[in-house]
Amino acid sequence: MTDTEPSGVVPRTRRWKGILLVASLALNLLIVGIVAAMGVKHGWGPPPAGIQQATLLRFARTLPAERKQEIWNVVRPEVHTVRPLWRDLRAARRHVRSALTADPFDENAFRQAHDRLLEVEAKVRDAIHPIYNKVATLLTAEERREFARWQARAERPWRKRDSTAAGTEDDNAENAPSTSHVPPVSATQSPRQ
Repeated sequence: MTDTEPSGVVPRTRRWKGILLVASLALNLLIVGIVAAMGVKHGWGPPPAGIQQATLLRFARTLPAERKQEIWNVVRPEVHTVRPLWRDLRAARRHVRSALTADPFDENAFRQAHDRLLEVEAKVRDAIHPIYNKVATLLTAEERREFARWQARAERPWRKRDSTAAGTEDDNAENAPSTSHVPPVSATQSPRQ
């Protein structure tokens, strides 16, 4: 006898390979669909690591191109003066991380690095707040209201940033629980007691 099979009959191994291929394709499509649905529902991921605060400058970057350019032209000189301070801030953070991860741990080196970080952060805040004030004066009333909504949304965890939950603190204040039952903190009492 010969090894050839009658025409029209598919060998069993080819049939199973076809079934496995279709099952694999279906499973892959299911996984892609689940990931896409999660991305649509929850947003496509966390913000970039460098964005830590929802500030007026970051909001100004979201405005239409002509408004963004108009604001940028006014604050550009001040922003350029702050950039060296931001570099100092990044360097101070690197020093804190280095001191924190040093083996053996040197508490004094960590404290000095951390104190230096606090000093640099204060300098950056002092330099950047006049810029924030200038941006606030350049925004229209509608843009300031939009900033309040944008900031409230941007400060929530990224997975809770759907558009239906966006609102300002003032919008949510009437639904907030009353704090009238909380006793006032006296001048001699620490608020953390």
